[in-house]
Order: sequence, then C-alpha cells, then structure tokens
Amino acid sequence: RPSPRQSAPARSRGMSNFGVKGASLVTDIAQSEKGTIPPYNDELARAVVDESQEHHRSILRLIGDIQAAGASLDEAKPDDAAAILVHHQAVLRNKRALLVYLNERMRRVRQLRWEVGTGLPEAVGENLSHSERSFFTQYAALVNKYQGRRGGVGLNLTLDPAPPRDHKVQVRVLEEYGEIVTKDGVVDLAKNTVHLMWRDEAQPLIAEGVLEKLDDH
Repeated sequence: RPSPRQSAPARSRGMSNFGVKGASLVTDIAQSEKGTIPPYNDELARAVVDESQEHHRSILRLIGDIQAAGASLDEAKPDDAAAILVHHQAVLRNKRALLVYLNERMRRVRQLRWEVGTGLPEAVGENLSHSERSFFTQYAALVNKYQGRRGGVGLNLTLDPAPPRDHKVQVRVLEEYGEIVTKDGVVDLAKNTVHLMWRDEAQPLIAEGVLEKLDDH
C-alpha cells in the first residue's frame, strides 16, 4: 500500500499541471469571436471544479499529517507549509478562472437582450447552459418591467443605444413593404422611397432590414 505522503519530486511532478484547465477555460472565451457566445464548456468547467476539490483534499491530508505528528501548523516543516500554500493558491487561481469565464459569458447573455429582444435565437440558446438560459429569461423580464408603463419608465430603451438627437429619422425603403399606419397617417413603403418617420416606428423595420437609416447630415 503506497504511503499517503509523497516525496518532494513526486509532488513537483503532480503540480506541473496545476492551473492548466483553468487557463484553458479562460482562453476558450477570450479567443471566441467578439459578439458571440461559444458553447458552454461544461466538461472543462467541471474538471476545474474537480481539480479544486482535489487541492482542498490535499490541504486536509497535509494538515492531518502535521497534526498526527504532534505538531501545530506553526511548527510545520518548510516543505509541508510550502505545499499547503501552493495548493491554496491553486484553488484561488481556479476560482478566478471560473469567475472570468462565467462573468464574461453572463455579460454577453445580458447584451443579447439589448440586441435581439426577449426572444432568444435558437442557435444561440443551444450554446447556453440551463442556468444561462434561465438568467436570460429573468434578466429580460426585469428589463421589460423597468421599461413598462406601470411601475416603470414607460420607454423602450432598446431603440437607441446612443441618445438620439432627433425624434424623427430619415429612412430609405430597401424592399417593397406596402402601406403602414403611423402617427402621421398612412405611409406607402415602396422600394427605394425615402421617408421621415418617428424613430420608435422606424426602428423595428430597420432591425428587420426593411428600412435603412440615412445619415443625419
């Protein structure tokens, strides 16, 4: 039966891969295309958690060995004290890596609400974990409540990421759309025609690709 205590060279070989999985997790999200959400790497995230738990068990074993020898932690041998510190720092490193990965994904999930509205695109939803999909639903509901007329500000904040200079915009029709009823009356959106429309009425059609906003100048 092997001894629970490893020699220093053996411990060094075991420590050589510390942090590799956590670094891979950060690289996975950092190298993904801007504005996209790559598939949630459940396998690697669990591996980082498992590694952290193994570090914790190693700390407990080292402390147990020190106490079994009748010494206090303050009286631990330098190599044992160093080993405990290394395992502890490895746990903190893995924790930071996981938080970087999860927080960046959560930031991108929040951004989706402002870009696509309350409906989560199927292609994007497939890349999210169950918790991330639930977070998107709850966040979207909070935004809707804040924007609502009852208890909210009564404004659609997704229309203009930047403060508009004017309440009306000049638009060109990109495809035949037919007549629509606006605040100013009936407007015939014939292809290549130009119109001056209220921003809140034009924005949904701009998002659909029916209209394009012309330069203000």
